[in-house]
Amino acid sequence: MKVGFIGAGNMAEAMIASLINSKLLAPHEISVSDISADRRRLIKQKFRVNVYSKNQIIPGVADVVFLAVKPQQLTDVLFEIASGVGCEHLVISIVAGKKVEFIQSILSQARIIRVMPNLPCTVSEGMSVFCMGGTANTSDKQMASKLLSSFGQVLELPEDQFDAVTALSGSGPAFFSYFLNQMVEAAVKEGLNRKDALMLAGQTMLGTSKLLIEKKLDPADLIKAVTSAKGTTAAGLLVLDKSDLSGIVNQTIKSAAKRSAELSAL
Repeated sequence: MKVGFIGAGNMAEAMIASLINSKLLAPHEISVSDISADRRRLIKQKFRVNVYSKNQIIPGVADVVFLAVKPQQLTDVLFEIASGVGCEHLVISIVAGKKVEFIQSILSQARIIRVMPNLPCTVSEGMSVFCMGGTANTSDKQMASKLLSSFGQVLELPEDQFDAVTALSGSGPAFFSYFLNQMVEAAVKEGLNRKDALMLAGQTMLGTSKLLIEKKLDPADLIKAVTSAKGTTAAGLLVLDKSDLSGIVNQTIKSAAKRSAELSAL
């Protein structure tokens, strides 16, 4: 199997690293194109993959083509490669806000899969949600799942849920970090230095996530398990329950999802 990346930004770099580190692909099986000579040089030095300055080359050397460019660059890139993309190609797009229908309208013969990854892909703990284009088949689904699982968890959902997905898992790392930072700042006011508070908060978030996932716990059940009557957790939760945190979180996700829908319409 030969895999190509059009665009060599941070997300593409993370994916390339995971594909190689997992031994799913060897460096010589990966080809990358990018307009930046500096990015090409960096990717070549780090991974020893094949690099090119022209996007048109990638369909000729790859069976699976990842579209990893900025949304505003996608239209030009699609027209650049259209003549070289046929029914033998699986095209996997990680371009934010660009629907399968739009990509298919230009790459009419290709099998298309759209993916919404997130930044934790860079540490192989990503969450990638994908949807299938009309011409993609079961083998394509299996191939995409295999490639994406090299850098995290994978879930298939309908494309009409992608705005909510973008708000939750795409933007979620920033929202979680915002809340974590507020906890750190509060702990500093209670006498901890920031370095120690960051370690305590970060490891607590990591451990809590692993506990929820590995034990298949509902967050509500974990809250009950940690909370004892008239204890410290109960005292803190009382403040949260009296606040409008629930409404704020609802509005946060709603606003992010709305913006995702607006960007998809552009």
